[in-house]
Amino acid sequence: MTGIILAAGSGRRIKINKPKGMLNIGGQPLIEYSIQSLKKAGVDQIILVTGFHSEIYETYFSNRTDVQLVHNAEYAHCGSLHSLSTALSALEVDDDIVILDSDILYNWNEFQHFMNSRHRNSLLATNVPEGRNDACYIEVDIAGHLVKVSKNINCVNLGNDEPWEYIGITRSSRESLEQIRAYIDEKYTSTGSIDHEYDYAFESISSKYHVIKYPDYIWSEADDNQQLVYMVNIVYPKINLC
Repeated sequence: MTGIILAAGSGRRIKINKPKGMLNIGGQPLIEYSIQSLKKAGVDQIILVTGFHSEIYETYFSNRTDVQLVHNAEYAHCGSLHSLSTALSALEVDDDIVILDSDILYNWNEFQHFMNSRHRNSLLATNVPEGRNDACYIEVDIAGHLVKVSKNINCVNLGNDEPWEYIGITRSSRESLEQIRAYIDEKYTSTGSIDHEYDYAFESISSKYHVIKYPDYIWSEADDNQQLVYMVNIVYPKINLC
């Protein structure tokens, strides 16, 4: 399996002059937690897609061979789908992949369970805590497969269920990669733009993605200063590291 960490974004909302993956969390860069989790889960190749201040990653990994850096030169003008496309182009052989956002911190135990699941196409999800208003909401069918993902809760049909959110960890089988590539090509051609988010690919291709739910999962992202404070003060002290 190959791990792909999407780390090209600029972190505009937290106003830092380095990539979010290089935030100092517990004495080491945030991205190291995902790298170590992937290694312990048996991932034998890790591709890190850089963009904003890529030279910081290049310096940090200059003496290491465990992470392959690929640069998204269009990072300032594109969405995360183009970073995923850049990573897929770097694959020497199609392999099952796991895709991670670079700005997340999460508990090891559930991640290990997720990685060992029989569902090779799957998304990791948790219930949306009260007061959180910027979740990536998901709609799931009766079989547990992803139907829709949206930042707008009014665009998903929750039925009688509580809101659940996708946290930015996805497994895709090697058989699904050609469908993802075709989706990317179609999006670029039909819109004339590379400004798209990768999340929507999983609801759009014919391969079904199973949503694996972990209630009250201990995790955080770092999209803004409030989330960063939550990560440092609430999540980091609670998580089990790999």
